[in-house]
Amino acid sequence: MSESTNSKVVEHFAAFKEWVSTIREDIETLEDIVGSDKVARDARIYLAASLNYLVTRIDLVPDWEESVGVLDDVIVLRIMIELASQHGLDEGLEDSGNIVAVGRLLNESKRIEQFLGSELNAALRKYCVKLTDEVVRGRSCSTIVDNADQRKKLFVEIEQDLRRMPAAPFTDPEALAVTFKSHLAYKLK
Repeated sequence: MSESTNSKVVEHFAAFKEWVSTIREDIETLEDIVGSDKVARDARIYLAASLNYLVTRIDLVPDWEESVGVLDDVIVLRIMIELASQHGLDEGLEDSGNIVAVGRLLNESKRIEQFLGSELNAALRKYCVKLTDEVVRGRSCSTIVDNADQRKKLFVEIEQDLRRMPAAPFTDPEALAVTFKSHLAYKLK
């Protein structure tokens, strides 16, 4: 790896470390929006899919993989925010905290293609769109959006998973980048 490529990878992983540090707040923002009837239903379906992804046991990168096991979660959240914004997310946002958080997540999502490259990024985005049709633990995205009790159950499961989330020290960015991209390339082929 060239020195400039190496410094870019280190820069990406510094940002990813920050993304991991805000995962709880980011999830709380999505949970709040998913429960809001003022936000377009299609947008909420995308956000529900991202929350459902967090509790799936067969995600792109196994959660037990140190550092990269949570990286796919924070990246999927940002891609799904981007997709939701293409389906009316901004139209019903009223809470200023949610508006700021969504804006930050959208800005951060621009880093994903820089890190993954266009081919792997396109494959991941295609995968994310399909998440809206997934049923996880008996819950479809529509059920999550439409049923407050099912939302609460999902939110409890997410909280439990967050407590078990392994550390993400990102100590060897170059090796982690290879591991992460290898997982994605294999699962998204």
